[in-house]
Amino acid sequence: MCNDSESEAADLAGKPQLCLPPGLLDPPGLSAPSPRTPNGQAEDNASHFCSSSNGGDETSRIPCTAGGRIPIPSDFTHCPHLQSFVRCGPHHRAELCMLNKDDIRKLHDIWSRYRDDLCSPQHSEKPTFSPEDFDTFYRIAQKVVDAMVEEYRVPMVLDQATISNTNHKGHPPHADNVRFDSVWWHGKRITGEDELPAARKGAYILWRAEKTSYRSYSCSVSLTDPNGYEGGEIQFFDRWGSSPVASYKCAEDVELPFADATKIFMQSQVSDGVFGWFSLCGQDRLALEFQMRKELFAIFDLAQGAAVGCTRRKFSADWREELEGTELGFLEMLTTRRANVKTALAERTKVSWKDCLRDTCMPSKSTPSTSAGNSPRSPSTPDSLEDGSAPPKPVGGPHGQPKTWCGPHERQELPNILCDDDVRTLHAIWQRHHDDLTHPWYKNKPRFSGKEFSEFRGIAQKVVDAMALQFHMPLVLDQAAVNSTNQHGHPPHADNVQFDSVWWDGRQIKQRDEVEAARGGAEVLWRPSKTNYRNYSASIALTDPDEYGGGELQFFSTWGAKTPAATMRLPCGSGIAFCGCQRNMHAVTGVKWGFRLVMCVWTRHPDAPVPLEQLRVCYFRPGSGLSIWLTSDDLHKYPKRRRKNEMLHDSEEEDADMHEASD
Repeated sequence: MCNDSESEAADLAGKPQLCLPPGLLDPPGLSAPSPRTPNGQAEDNASHFCSSSNGGDETSRIPCTAGGRIPIPSDFTHCPHLQSFVRCGPHHRAELCMLNKDDIRKLHDIWSRYRDDLCSPQHSEKPTFSPEDFDTFYRIAQKVVDAMVEEYRVPMVLDQATISNTNHKGHPPHADNVRFDSVWWHGKRITGEDELPAARKGAYILWRAEKTSYRSYSCSVSLTDPNGYEGGEIQFFDRWGSSPVASYKCAEDVELPFADATKIFMQSQVSDGVFGWFSLCGQDRLALEFQMRKELFAIFDLAQGAAVGCTRRKFSADWREELEGTELGFLEMLTTRRANVKTALAERTKVSWKDCLRDTCMPSKSTPSTSAGNSPRSPSTPDSLEDGSAPPKPVGGPHGQPKTWCGPHERQELPNILCDDDVRTLHAIWQRHHDDLTHPWYKNKPRFSGKEFSEFRGIAQKVVDAMALQFHMPLVLDQAAVNSTNQHGHPPHADNVQFDSVWWDGRQIKQRDEVEAARGGAEVLWRPSKTNYRNYSASIALTDPDEYGGGELQFFSTWGAKTPAATMRLPCGSGIAFCGCQRNMHAVTGVKWGFRLVMCVWTRHPDAPVPLEQLRVCYFRPGSGLSIWLTSDDLHKYPKRRRKNEMLHDSEEEDADMHEASD
């Protein structure tokens, strides 16, 4: 028996569909509840029918669908995969008016006292409601749930309730309990760049289950006058990639319930008419959102602003037993739509930079900083205490810095390292084989000819030999690339280590204070990158600096520095060599006009092992532009291929000589 609405069945008439009985493919331990007996002896939470008052003493029985999953109709002529399952139906939207002015006033009061922003947490842990506030919050939420039960004629259990004020980011189009997977047509999957136009033309859309696919319905209740803000409309879409079919800006106390799994919706940014679309509204827009059946998670979208939530923990014994065997995976990852509560709690255990300075004895006289990037201390950090003693030195984190293969760490100039013929050769090879990995032009990495490989490797080896002389150690070529820097450039980074965290006196600094703390002298902890086996890098200009604007190579003395310690625009054929650890953080500004071509060379120590997964990796960043690469795998395979061809050629010549001799 199929539980889809008649209207949807009419739309899908003639298409092959799979409609399974509810609960057929449920996970183990989540079987459909048994029917309630006429004398009402079964447990309420396991009942198959829910009684609902329908005027007077007359009582109607509502069939329960929450115990079994309902399949979304699947069309196997287009896609071989089964659509996701949902727990909602019917699927229409409804407008309800259930809350009075007193309810709204109480919710405003609760929100003002307990609100928090999980992007920048204000509380060390989730605030605990007082018994009175909890009862009030729960009673009002249950009132809305009861109204939804009356509207949809299906039993529901309150899972979670949230009061949030929408900010300038809004919410992109999405469905709560299913997630977009792919687009198909006649058994073939549409490429990513064509998904949107194909969906608009009627191609088949495949959905996959969301982490909250156990829920059924949601409801958004307006708690403010729509005349007090701009934007903030709730928009609904009839299919993925389409234009909105309905837009709501509900009046105060109006509820808008809808089925989570079948209605794609979004909420636009709240903006002030004076400051434009992306600015904050002068007056908060509050929305009370109810979502059915969730125990451990507090839902938080980046667009919700300050919010307060109430999760449901009091499940009956039978429901708790059924949920023990399921793998819901709530705390697996932090997604763009929902913030992981564990991550937020971990952030709350960190210390703020202000607390660190407060714990340190305050100075009698502050010492001004000459530069935020060059000063080893904050202006608030004293040179000495009032009694003349030295201030306590910061103690770093419990983890040591990563080991690197580089040293010495001074930058070395490579003037006129390449001649004009070398530059012309690299330009020619780049012109014939360049590719853009953001939108690849080739299915496989282009193959150089034997001559091109020899020329490319010979020029790169010339740079490596010069670097070995400058750093007084043996070096091996690991990878070389020729990049045409685009308008994106490269942000500050170190080649062979990655930023991890900031520490002071054995305590980790909160993420929002990391830059300020690093500028004030706190220790920056680094971790190894995938290229940690390398030691040195070099950048050689292949175009003159007057051929382009921007494209400056910058070096920074410390992480978080405002200004670079050195800025370079190298002449064509000249370069700079530097180590790949945190002592030589560098960046490249975006090219504003013209054409900038540069060759990058990376080396390693002869004893450093190369991870197998790094042999074929091509160095590419959004700012690299069109590029060519000479990978570690190329350096090994091209010589073998050339020797094989030479042996084959020699064998053919011997056969020809023998044939001539026999004649």
